[in-house]
Amino acid sequence: MPQEIEIRFAASARDLALLARSSKLQGYVLGRAATRRLDSIYYDTPELSLAKAGLSLRVRKNGGSYVQTVKDESSGTLLSQRPEYECELPSPQPDPDRISDAEVRERVRAIVNGTPIEPAIETDILRTTRSVKNASGDEIELAVDRGEIRTSTNGGATVPVGEIELELKKGSPSVLYDVARQLSRRVPLTAGIESKLARGMRILEGHDAGAHKAGRVELPPDCTAEEAFRAILLHCLRHIARNTEAVAEARLPEGVHQIRVGLRRLRAAISAFGHEFRVRELEALRERAKIRADIFGDTRELDVFVVELLTPVEESAKTPGLPQLRLVLDELRRGSWDRAVELVRSDDFTGFLLDLAAAIESRIWREAAPPESVLAFLRPARDLASEALDRKLKQACKRAKNLSSLDIEDRHRLRIALKKLRYSAEFFAPLFPAKDVSSFLQRLSKLQDLFGTLNDAAAAQTVVRRIVDHAGKRRNAEFLEAAAFVEGWHMGRIEPTWDKAKKRWKRFVKADPFWKS
Repeated sequence: MPQEIEIRFAASARDLALLARSSKLQGYVLGRAATRRLDSIYYDTPELSLAKAGLSLRVRKNGGSYVQTVKDESSGTLLSQRPEYECELPSPQPDPDRISDAEVRERVRAIVNGTPIEPAIETDILRTTRSVKNASGDEIELAVDRGEIRTSTNGGATVPVGEIELELKKGSPSVLYDVARQLSRRVPLTAGIESKLARGMRILEGHDAGAHKAGRVELPPDCTAEEAFRAILLHCLRHIARNTEAVAEARLPEGVHQIRVGLRRLRAAISAFGHEFRVRELEALRERAKIRADIFGDTRELDVFVVELLTPVEESAKTPGLPQLRLVLDELRRGSWDRAVELVRSDDFTGFLLDLAAAIESRIWREAAPPESVLAFLRPARDLASEALDRKLKQACKRAKNLSSLDIEDRHRLRIALKKLRYSAEFFAPLFPAKDVSSFLQRLSKLQDLFGTLNDAAAAQTVVRRIVDHAGKRRNAEFLEAAAFVEGWHMGRIEPTWDKAKKRWKRFVKADPFWKS
């Protein structure tokens, strides 16, 4: 099966021009740059049936001829690896009957089902390519794309394209990460896994870059511990990478939230497996994930305060100083958002994703493992899952000891322990009966909601004091009165919510865990 293996990044026009001219990469020889114009048309039914089924049908002009390409457009991780089928055409009119693979050809026919196919998306790209080779025989095509994507309907809406693609022509995928890492140190690159077609479809349907939840990990019931570990790490990487555009392009609060969740899930995944997997390199990545999650955490805290904590107070009370308090809060929030966007577009963040992807690709946990660890890698994942979930549940129960006397800090630690338990339960869910897992997660989710309310109320106090400090000389009596009112409003929610949480905990611990049934 022909495969396209590539990695893609967005960059500014200035930086793309620099990369197009660049002639040095340590350990590699770069070929001469060649620039050509690529005019492509993506065809689909009026209902966009092919795109919705995860397929693309493209016709690209290539000199005096035309090339038809069919691809699987399902989202991958940072590295896109998908089958593609090409054939020459005598005209720009697509012809599904010429698809070389019989199974794909029949799939396209079934999706189209006799419906006329027509242009949906067009791309006009100026592409500069160079071959990149090393002494081991690995070869990459480095392509710098500049141009635009146009919709064929809706008035021909356009969006600019400025990206770099690294496509593996021969050798190991690990060289893609190595070359990308060198480039990201040279200019700011923003990781992206959205194809040109996907971006065009968003425009066609009138959508901005959206935020993406983690979704479900796909684990075969009989997989080994190592297979589960690798799949879960890739799942976390994909979750983080899919949300970069929602932050860098659309500035969506949910995008920041999902990146932060992805980073925390990654840390939980690394710690959920045994010590055989926790090699020095992964522990370093786990610490890097924590540092970046803390930066996004500041933005998330301010977002939550604006939407969920301040707005209800404004709607229920007419305290005179509230408008001034919101103005100061907006200043804080803009600064925090600027830092979050800058981070997503930085080598600090892109380099972290590339280092994580390279570690997963090389199975870094094997490189430093003693021979006896191989047995741990090959043991059934379900056995490891039961042990890991037992451990996480015991840690939560330990945090809940002397429940009635827990102070705010102790409650926060219990909330974190419950979050780690939930992440682990979600990771290993495919290995156990779905009904039992669902029941457990529902009970845990209801308990977490109460702890989330407690955390938000405590965070309100912290944010209000930050706002007061940031206001500086602008503070007046009305402003201070409003700040005290907001703080008191939320502090008053703590004890009633805590009473509910204690009752919910007692019901939760009485139920049998799904991994023991």
